Amino acid sequence: MAFYESPRFPERIANGAQGGAEFATSVVVTAGGLEARDGMWQYPRQRWDVSQGVNSVAAFAELRAFFLTMRGRLHGWRFKDLTDYAATHTEGVVTGLTSTTFQLFKRYASGAQSIDRKITKPVTGTVEIKVLGVVTAATVNTVTGVVTIGSAPAAANVTWSGEFDVPMRFDTDHLRASVPARSPSGGLLHVWESIPIVEVPV
Repeated sequence: MAFYESPRFPERIANGAQGGAEFATSVVVTAGGLEARDGMWQYPRQRWDVSQGVNSVAAFAELRAFFLTMRGRLHGWRFKDLTDYAATHTEGVVTGLTSTTFQLFKRYASGAQSIDRKITKPVTGTVEIKVLGVVTAATVNTVTGVVTIGSAPAAANVTWSGEFDVPMRFDTDHLRASVPARSPSGGLLHVWESIPIVEVPV
């Protein structure tokens, strides 16, 4: 298997996607009705259905070519989640790897509770790094989400803003299409009723 940085999943089809973050929680209910719950994943995983975006002959042809070249579930690729594809300096935090390298994260907060999401696929040319609120020169690895800052600041003093993609793959090996009608332009309108995609841990 491989991960392809390009091409990214077609954005006009992603625009109709349905889905979001998914957790894995084991729940055991006792005879008395009490529960024991165990969260099995440190980070949630994204899961989407992109069939809603296939609304024209051209869109189906583009998706079919993408599915075939990615060989179904075999290869991974970038996906733009149009509901959550950017971080502000308030949300963009880092974790130190070495004195000069840092992993990008996006922080989600609700009251006193928060969760940090690892960002591994920042978008080229969109990331801004600040140290103590001052824009700072840095090298951003858009394949891993690792940032290099030569001045070796403390991780707590580093923030970032920018856009990011989600590493995904198809969660089916079967292109299950039907032809319900002709399009207004005269071509056959293809429908693929369920096209599941799922985040690839990287």
